[in-house]
Amino acid sequence: MKINRFKNVDDIKINFEKFPSESKILFVTGLSGSGKSWTAKELAGSCGASIFQPEWLIHSKHVSQEFKPLLDEFLRANPEIVPYVENKWNDVKNEDEHELLQKYINMFLQSFLDSCDKSRTYIVEGLQIFTLIDFEVVKNLPIIVKGTSSFQSLRNRLKRDLPKHKNKASYLFKVLKQSHLYQFKHRKKLNNFLKKLQK
Repeated sequence: MKINRFKNVDDIKINFEKFPSESKILFVTGLSGSGKSWTAKELAGSCGASIFQPEWLIHSKHVSQEFKPLLDEFLRANPEIVPYVENKWNDVKNEDEHELLQKYINMFLQSFLDSCDKSRTYIVEGLQIFTLIDFEVVKNLPIIVKGTSSFQSLRNRLKRDLPKHKNKASYLFKVLKQSHLYQFKHRKKLNNFLKKLQK
């Protein structure tokens, strides 16, 4: 099973039978605009789980009230990355800085895994699961990979975000420019991630 350019497939569930009886943590990932957040919220509502997003280290203003203390504590412990977080890591332009982001995203996730209440259920959601997170962390845990195609994910992203922007032409140009990374390069990376999971 793989993620296609134009044709959607059913969401791919791996080790899903372990959740929540054997594992209290479920990962949800997929392309940008694939419906990750919607799926995570639906599942969280049905099983009373809390949602954790590694990308809060990039978009800190979106952090939930439940996990704001964890993020604040993490930034106090790692003050060297505060300038990056405040600028949404927009200055990450070279390989060294990309590796820095990868390092701290993994540290942030590990901080959550170490401190979370082991009697409760959690859903970890984000595209960073297949782009930045260490595969060894997720390989044996329950995971849902959204089966939404590259094309449909792009359409969903535009439908979701375009109405929020005053300068729609400028935003449309930005999204189309980014689509090479978010919908096409990431599709290849996500399919490689899936191959490793399905071995």
